Amino acid sequence: MRNRKNRVAFTLIELLVVIAIIAILIGLLLPAVQKVRQAAARLSCANNLKQLNLAAANYESANGVLPPGSQSLSYVGTLAFLLPYVEQDNIYRQIPTQMLTIGDGSAGVWWGGAWGAANNPVKTFICPADGADTITPSTGINAYVFTTGTSITHGWFSPGYSTLGRSDYASCAGAIGNTTDSFYGQFRGAYYPDSRTKMATISDGTSNTFGFGETLGGTDVGTRDFVTTWMGVGAVPTAWATSSPSQYYNFSSKHTGIVQFGYCDGSVRSVKKVGATTDWFTPHWYQLQYAGGAADGQVVDDSQF
Repeated sequence: MRNRKNRVAFTLIELLVVIAIIAILIGLLLPAVQKVRQAAARLSCANNLKQLNLAAANYESANGVLPPGSQSLSYVGTLAFLLPYVEQDNIYRQIPTQMLTIGDGSAGVWWGGAWGAANNPVKTFICPADGADTITPSTGINAYVFTTGTSITHGWFSPGYSTLGRSDYASCAGAIGNTTDSFYGQFRGAYYPDSRTKMATISDGTSNTFGFGETLGGTDVGTRDFVTTWMGVGAVPTAWATSSPSQYYNFSSKHTGIVQFGYCDGSVRSVKKVGATTDWFTPHWYQLQYAGGAADGQVVDDSQF
């Protein structure tokens, strides 16, 4: 006697149905995965901002003042001063001392003398939502960014200098830094060229004053025109708010709809992006100036963010 077993198999229709179900499940899963990744990037970015503000506080404990918004003669920016306090002392020791002396008239040495140090990437200075170290900008890599008068200026290297370490963060200058303009000057931040701010002089309170914020150093829409070196990024102003598309002179990010800021006490909060132009003198704009200013005497209303 012979036994025969029939093979069990899908019909073509059944197979198509299974494929369609799998496609639907993948379609539902991908947005969820993307949201999880975005949330993880925001948390990692917030932790970076917290570490930067804590590093600045430790710098002040050791030196009596916060690091400057930039060194006006060497064009070294705030982040370089924080290297020993974010476990990067080996990079810090490669930078000549005279480049890191605040307001010293003898320190007129361009930071190019620390080229080797400047070519080191520092993970704490990069937002994972952006990954500035992997971007080749269309126009240039900012060698320096700092406020001057009632404006902000920058200089850049060509995109070919792709090995320079980048940054997605900058210290906050307040409205436009240490300007003599009576209106914008009232919103001067804790950081500006050759600043020597003490925590005790932040009369608005460290929990009400921006220390550091996100900045892409260029546009956040389409092809990036500029990225910024951590060696030369100085204090960025709040006057141009969080407009999107962004420019090198305002705070910006790759997070959906928000830019994150770290306050001087180490706390981190989100600020919504505004339209393609700065929302001058609106409640949102004024709250940014209040938060950016270190001694303007105004109360920050986070609900306007």
